[in-house]
Amino acid sequence: MGYFARSWELGKTSWRVLRKDKELLWLPVLGGVAALIIAGIVFLIIALVSYDPADGLYDMEVGGGSVLLIILGVIVAAIAVYFFQGALVHGARERLTGGDPTVASAIRGAWGRIGAIAPWAIVALVVGFIINTIQAAARDRAGIFGAIMGSLLDLAWRALTFLVMPIIIAEGAGAFAAIGRSKNLLRRTWGENLVAQAGLSIVGFILMLPGLLIAIFLGSGPLGVFGVIVGGLLMIFGAVVASALSAVYQTALYEYATTGESPAEFAEVNLGQSFGHRSDRGSRWGQPGQYRT
Repeated sequence: MGYFARSWELGKTSWRVLRKDKELLWLPVLGGVAALIIAGIVFLIIALVSYDPADGLYDMEVGGGSVLLIILGVIVAAIAVYFFQGALVHGARERLTGGDPTVASAIRGAWGRIGAIAPWAIVALVVGFIINTIQAAARDRAGIFGAIMGSLLDLAWRALTFLVMPIIIAEGAGAFAAIGRSKNLLRRTWGENLVAQAGLSIVGFILMLPGLLIAIFLGSGPLGVFGVIVGGLLMIFGAVVASALSAVYQTALYEYATTGESPAEFAEVNLGQSFGHRSDRGSRWGQPGQYRT
């Protein structure tokens, strides 16, 4: 079975796991809603501060205070999104280890790790901003070649941090310690996991494709507004499902990497192939089950 076909099978297996706890799909939705509320509060504060009662106008020019407020809002919104992502991982791990998760139990589990989730959200936000800046500069200076190099940098970062959230949730490790653990767990498996992530990205695109097509074809016709709304909602639903599938998949890989055994729900899927286990030169790096704390 090829890498992408295997990723598709893993995506279907993750969906079968998720079907047992469909209420967990609300967690990424809550993360998005929280981010929108925070953005709205920031905008409202800026609007109130910029209002001039003398002429009844708003001076929405962004000054130093507004910039700081926007930066703070972005940080808080990122923490909210990562918090609910952590809750989703907690719920997935609870299911994969024999429990019966609920939205409440998942949120409680993530709240117990908020001291690590918040710094990780800030680190991910800052590194993401730096990578985006490098990508833009590389595209401007080197065209397609620069864009490719920037994309490779982004993929390398995502591979390095692929298991950070499961490590934080399962072990209570701090942000930087979790990055180090994730690097060790993936040191011999980055190629296979990059392909697996790419495969799951394709699954996510397929899930969002119906909404995209509806928005494109109906959005430009007589049902324009209706098409955009329906298409947008379907795309959001696809993104939510894709996020949940990725959380289940990451958690299953973490369990396999640290115990050497696949969760029962993944018994029919060869996680060893997916994880890309290698035993070359007798190195301990990449050996499943050698990192359990």
